[in-house]
Amino acid sequence: MEKQRRTWDTTRPKYAVYRRRRRFALLVLVLLATLVLGGLGAYLFSGDAAEENDESVERVVTPTVEQPPEAVVEEETVEEEEPERAAPPPEDPTLFLTVPRLGIFGHTVRNDRSEPALDLGAIKLPSTGFPWQEQDTNTYIACHRLGWPGNESYHQCLDLPSMQKGDELFLADTNGTVYRYQVSDTIIVGPDESWVTEPVAGRDLVSLQTCVENANDVYTLGPNWLARFVVRAERVG
Repeated sequence: MEKQRRTWDTTRPKYAVYRRRRRFALLVLVLLATLVLGGLGAYLFSGDAAEENDESVERVVTPTVEQPPEAVVEEETVEEEEPERAAPPPEDPTLFLTVPRLGIFGHTVRNDRSEPALDLGAIKLPSTGFPWQEQDTNTYIACHRLGWPGNESYHQCLDLPSMQKGDELFLADTNGTVYRYQVSDTIIVGPDESWVTEPVAGRDLVSLQTCVENANDVYTLGPNWLARFVVRAERVG
């Protein structure tokens, strides 16, 4: 007799229990799989995050420091002073002499070495320089000791030998410019020693000359007038 094939009665209580257990087992497997996969993802994710955190920390701990900007030094603006313009030379070469020790104030000095001009008053040798010239100059002026009454030449340089070192004298030109000098030295020369009229390197001079009896006698008033007494004064101020 052929065995009868068993068939499951799914409506029976025993089968229902088995089905619940199978569902429970499947649920457990699904949960385990989820946990495993989730843990792996979390692990991988945590690794990436750790790397990012490491990079972030590294950036914070060792930031890239730029070179500090160079200090800007403000240059002071220095206004350049314009050089003083030299006054134009006067068209009229006439000078005016003041020597307080001799009582001379504003006497005319003509640019003329003739005897008639000298009889009127002090003269400047035309071959010598003027005080407004920039190069070394020796403005050479001659005057009478006795002179002629009624003119500035009268006793004009009578007391020239009494001039002392440090005494002041002044020249003015026709533009009104005044040049101040101080006596530096005196010289006695012969009538033909023209070197005394020449300029001296590095000096701006005015020279006053008058006649004396001789080199050893500056007080006798003639009649021979064999020597020349020269006062040199150097420009100051």
